[in-house]
Amino acid sequence: MGVDVFFEEQNIHTMSGDGELMLTILASYAQEESRSASDNCKWRIRNQFENGKLANLRFMFGYKISKGKIEIDPNQAAIVRMIFDDYIGGMSGRKIADKLKRLNVDTVNNGVWDSERVISIIKNEKYIGNALLQKKFVVDHLSKKLVRNKGNLPMYYAEETHPAIINQEIFDNAQAILHKRSFECKTKSGSTNRYPFSGIIQCGLCGKKFKRKVRKENPGWNCSTFFKEGKSACPSKQIPEQVLYTLCNEVLGLDEFDAEAFNNAIAEIWVPEPSKVIFVMRDGRQVEKAWQHTSRREIWTNEMRQAARERAKGCGENGIKY
Repeated sequence: MGVDVFFEEQNIHTMSGDGELMLTILASYAQEESRSASDNCKWRIRNQFENGKLANLRFMFGYKISKGKIEIDPNQAAIVRMIFDDYIGGMSGRKIADKLKRLNVDTVNNGVWDSERVISIIKNEKYIGNALLQKKFVVDHLSKKLVRNKGNLPMYYAEETHPAIINQEIFDNAQAILHKRSFECKTKSGSTNRYPFSGIIQCGLCGKKFKRKVRKENPGWNCSTFFKEGKSACPSKQIPEQVLYTLCNEVLGLDEFDAEAFNNAIAEIWVPEPSKVIFVMRDGRQVEKAWQHTSRREIWTNEMRQAARERAKGCGENGIKY
């Protein structure tokens, strides 16, 4: 834009050739410093994991963190015990979520109770005072994206790392019921993954998984929160299934989609914002792809417009057909 920026401390003008060179050198140096600091931080955290110590403590329902230590929150702990008791008593995750909504129980981050959030509590070993460490890891120091550890790095199971809310017997009973229901669900559906993208597309706005929906023979994928609670809860947009196939072929360098090649190469797909997807490869790389949402005006043909006019003619003021 022809605007010169002057850095007083470094005595650099961006419009000068020397200034541009110095900025490039300083930026490269700063990036290397960031990478070095990130590596040192990762080493410290992983060393703590190897020694069975908790690192990077995060808030979790039922607990509170005070001066770097995990303490039980009495009120939330009572809710956790109720969740386990209800689940063992025969209630489903969805019914428990509905009960928590009726009781006006708040989540940690002011989210909404649903079956996924309830089941995540049932699965979490931290409620018996143990911890599976390094479930997730940061891919690189630039994006700082957290991804699930699917065998990329070692995981460590540490016992008695913090106070327990429930005992081992209750936890084991809940896991047995969870596995039984999961097996029954798989048996009824015949398959855990009916489609190549099932369970691997994650919404970057609310963190939930994308689900498939077919409208007028046009399959698409959108956030499960959007389907359940609408745009006010999650403003994500639908991605046409054909767009996903096209982007996958571009990432993998294929002319035609290959499900086996896809499963072997791609671990997860993030949707950080509308019109953008990030493919997380199994080797740790990330490939970002953008695509353009097509408006209704662009896809409507003259025949489609004429048909809409004909339908409108047969309706009254309130849309009632006579």
